[in-house]
Amino acid sequence: MEIIQSILGFFIAIGILVTFHEFGHFYIARLFNVKVLNFSIGFGKTLFKKQFSNEGTEYSIGLVPLGGYVKMLESSELDPEKDKSEYAHCFDKQSVYKKFLIVAAGPVFNLILAVIFFTIVHFSGITGMKPFVTSIEGHNLPQVENKLFHEIIKVNGIATQRWQDVRVEVLNAVVNKTKLNVLIKGYENNISINYDDNILQKDGDIIVNLGFHPMTPEIPSIVGTIENNSPASLAGLQVGDQVLSVNDKNIDNWGLLVENIQNNPNSILKLKINRFGKILDIILVPAIKTSSENGKGYAGISPDRNALNDFRILVKYPFFESIYKSTLLTYNYSLLTFKMIFELFTGQANMNNISGPLSIAEFSGKSLSMGFVYFAYLLAILSISLGVLNLLPIPVLDGGHLVYYIFEMLTGKPVPEKFQLIAQQFGILVLFGIMGIAFYNDFARLL
Repeated sequence: MEIIQSILGFFIAIGILVTFHEFGHFYIARLFNVKVLNFSIGFGKTLFKKQFSNEGTEYSIGLVPLGGYVKMLESSELDPEKDKSEYAHCFDKQSVYKKFLIVAAGPVFNLILAVIFFTIVHFSGITGMKPFVTSIEGHNLPQVENKLFHEIIKVNGIATQRWQDVRVEVLNAVVNKTKLNVLIKGYENNISINYDDNILQKDGDIIVNLGFHPMTPEIPSIVGTIENNSPASLAGLQVGDQVLSVNDKNIDNWGLLVENIQNNPNSILKLKINRFGKILDIILVPAIKTSSENGKGYAGISPDRNALNDFRILVKYPFFESIYKSTLLTYNYSLLTFKMIFELFTGQANMNNISGPLSIAEFSGKSLSMGFVYFAYLLAILSISLGVLNLLPIPVLDGGHLVYYIFEMLTGKPVPEKFQLIAQQFGILVLFGIMGIAFYNDFARLL
């Protein structure tokens, strides 16, 4: 089921992002009266195509969904004697400024799409975990209200409501090599976090690497949901059951229950449960879950999420404030993505941070299962990544062509075709190298 969900989420995500990107090229090209011959989503064998008129654009879907293209009319395809009237509709006959805008439209539309998705998220409301920590290495945290954990409410003066907010501000500070100060709720003074210049080169979560110890709330071993026809359903477990022990070993939190289930695939487990005050014995035989779980045991249950209410927060804004915050967030994410890519290319960040299609599929499947708002949030992040990636000055990408047009604007002469051909081959090598690293990282995470 997870594999199907991941594949479905991947196709939906890539389909939306690529379609909107190519629509940007298409829309601005038609705005400048450039003839578009083909609007294609995907590559390879054509699965579907439709042309609404003999002279209109052909719309098609390819077998491989990792991209798309908009093919515009070029003067080299015309007969100089018969098709003179068509020259005005050729892409290569447009001014360099129009060509620049047509090419730039794809990445820009991706950033616009990110604002749209972020606005949906902020207006609808998204739930996240509050940034609680049990400790920060090297610092004696203030004791507030006799609690064993502390809430981070600001990073470098920016309010943080969810862990995601903390992560973004921490990355901004580290990438820009600026100070990193956090403010704990109930405490007047900032805590200064020291970090090494090579922090981004380390494996693992940057939050943990900086010495933060995020608080993991203990979830009680109460069944919240049960999948149909799952081992738990067949065993007779019901929503609301509290698991007290497994094979006579006491279970006092959800993590211990999961550990016992995963470590005992195809084994008989005797569960003692509390069903609304009545103690019962149930036999559970976890199935083997082969999909991305390395053969671990699987019961088909999830915890009662109400136990996390004190640790979660719903972030929601009015409509126009949502637009403002979404625009600002898109801008900040775009800058951060550019800087992170620069750190990667200059060897200042760990290449293990590069993710490929398999990771995207995994994240898409998980966010899709969590609901539309979470999926929309992921689409916004991916749309920014796609837009920024295409703006990089690498030949064969939109950014490479934009560099050519800037050169032409400054010199009044186009970049020589011989140079473009050599640069294109170099760009293909760079892209294949990036894709190779991404696939390697994906497989390394799965193995």
